[in-house]
Amino acid sequence: MQDQPTNMLRHAQQIAGSPEDHLDTPHLFTTAWATMKAARGQAFDPARLQAAHLVERPAPTPEPTEQVLARTGQKVRRYMAEQNITPRGTHAA
Repeated sequence: MQDQPTNMLRHAQQIAGSPEDHLDTPHLFTTAWATMKAARGQAFDPARLQAAHLVERPAPTPEPTEQVLARTGQKVRRYMAEQNITPRGTHAA
């Protein structure tokens, strides 16, 4: 019988440890948090667990990835030239 509470606590820790995976189910995150607090014998007030405790969704990329990579490569090559760093290998910046 001891195994079931241990599994529940382990599952709650996995959920609370990765809130970004549970953005669409905040009640699951809240329940996991309550489970962990109960396991420690602590009180839990769900009203104090505000949305700021959850990870916010990332904003969409403002430009295509290819443009970001091209701009980053240009900056790296410029910096290497300023610092007199010679690239090594065939795939260097």
